[in-house]
Amino acid sequence: MAKRDRAKSYARKEAVKDETEAKGTDKIFLSFNLKHLDQTQPKNSPQTIAVWHDNDLLQSLVHRIMQVSQLTRLEAVQQQQLKIYGDFPPKDKTDFSHPTFVPENVYWGVLKHVGGQTGTVAGYIEDDVFNVVFFDKDHRFWITPKKHT
Repeated sequence: MAKRDRAKSYARKEAVKDETEAKGTDKIFLSFNLKHLDQTQPKNSPQTIAVWHDNDLLQSLVHRIMQVSQLTRLEAVQQQQLKIYGDFPPKDKTDFSHPTFVPENVYWGVLKHVGGQTGTVAGYIEDDVFNVVFFDKDHRFWITPKKHT
C-alpha cells in the first residue's frame, strides 16, 4: 500500500471513530484502580485486604465493582452508587489522613453499599477511573450523624 493510501486509510478510520462517539453509541464506563490502596488507615483500626477477607467483604466488593463498572460515571452518581464529595473530609469529620502520594486537588468520593449499608470504598476520581485508596467498612471516611436512631 502506498504511503498516501495508508494516510487516507488512517484518516478514514479516525473519522468513523469520531462520528461514532459523536452519536453517543460508545459509552465510557467507570473503571477501578487499586494501585493507590492504603492499608495503613485508619490508624486506630487499619482496614487491610486480610481484614476485609475475614469480614467477608471482599466478595461483596468484587460484586459491587462488577455492577458499577457497567455504568458511566454520571449514571453511577445519578443512581447513588457513587458519591463524589470533592475535597478530602475535614479532620473533625474523618478517621483517615490524606495520603501524601495523592494530589491535593483531586475529587474524593466513595463507592457505596459494599457488604451492607455502611461499607464503602473511598478514593478519588480522575476522568472515568475511580482510584481506590481506603477500605471503609465502618463508614469512617466521612463521618455523618446517624439518621432515624
